[in-house]
Amino acid sequence: MPWNVEANPTDPEQAIAWFRARLPLPDPAYRALSEEARRRAFFVAGLAQLDLVQEALDALEAALAKGETFEQFKKRLSERVQRAWGGASAHRLRTIFDTNLQSAYGAGRWKAADELRQERPYWGLSVVLDGRTSRICLNLAGVVLPADHPFWDMHIPPLHYRCRTALVTYSAAQAEGRITQRPPEQPPLEGFGRPPGREAWSPQPRDYHPELWRAYLRALGQGMPDADGYLAGLVATRQPKPTDWMLAAGRVAVASFPERVERVKDPEVSKVLGPRAQRIAQKITKHAVLEGQFRPDVTPEEYLEALRLAAMHPEAAIVVQAAPRGASLLVIAPSEAAGEALGPNALPWLVVVYDLKYGTLVTGYQASSLEEVTLWPNHLWLRTNPRLS
Repeated sequence: MPWNVEANPTDPEQAIAWFRARLPLPDPAYRALSEEARRRAFFVAGLAQLDLVQEALDALEAALAKGETFEQFKKRLSERVQRAWGGASAHRLRTIFDTNLQSAYGAGRWKAADELRQERPYWGLSVVLDGRTSRICLNLAGVVLPADHPFWDMHIPPLHYRCRTALVTYSAAQAEGRITQRPPEQPPLEGFGRPPGREAWSPQPRDYHPELWRAYLRALGQGMPDADGYLAGLVATRQPKPTDWMLAAGRVAVASFPERVERVKDPEVSKVLGPRAQRIAQKITKHAVLEGQFRPDVTPEEYLEALRLAAMHPEAAIVVQAAPRGASLLVIAPSEAAGEALGPNALPWLVVVYDLKYGTLVTGYQASSLEEVTLWPNHLWLRTNPRLS
């Protein structure tokens, strides 16, 4: 039965579940990922800001959930998104709409087929044959093969942009006499055809490819210009969203130390650096050279990266609090996050402090337990780690 990509009034739960498993990324961040890490990412070519990508994702998800037409989807997009797409030609929008809904419905069909392998052990491709049929799909029309055949590792629809081919299933009796003896050597368009996977959206970083998770947090940290003010306000409202810890982690993951030269307050550090030095130099001298928590010869770049990686660690705990000098974020992660930057006297936990007023890092040091971390009475846990209690 031909499958047309139009508004679908049937229950789209499996397709929506696949869509919600995507992590939105700006175009440049997506293109920097490896192929494996891209599998659960969502991007739109030309959109370089995360909030615009999120808007496109939300509009497509709504269209999928409500069975909306292309014209209804188009009306959901703000002028900002359309300007970012260079005016968003009708053809380009239609391609984005069709391709993403095809991918979602294709994922739903694949999941349903995967769950019926015992009862319906043969899969096939239902190709719409008309004047718009692509060469790719035309060459694959009529294919019927066992569900475990290697062919399906690279031929799950959609097979190209605006593909109308659908995955169908057969019982052993239905497949008799139809089985393809030698499947055509016709590859899909690059980037299409792979099975979508069984993953669902999860707030747990370990459920995602590490490269994708880090890219998502960095994009989140760069893409929300008002994030610091919002996070600081949580100290008063005490009403964080379940995903606010990711926004906080993202801000720390892209943060830097201030570049200005500051007075050195620590007497031992001043003996090494003199009365004034950049903050990052002071922290490296104290926690690496003098204390050995980090490698004594750690470079500023390595130290900074270690602190950023702490924020992106799968077990990182996140705290927001208002100290006397202003609101700040604390990241408390296993010190293993620092990797090769760890020193001979490394301690179990790596603590990173981020200034929400100035948007810069304050310090990064190590601690043996939570008792060694300064928590003000108004502190609020955005994400905890049971090992800290």
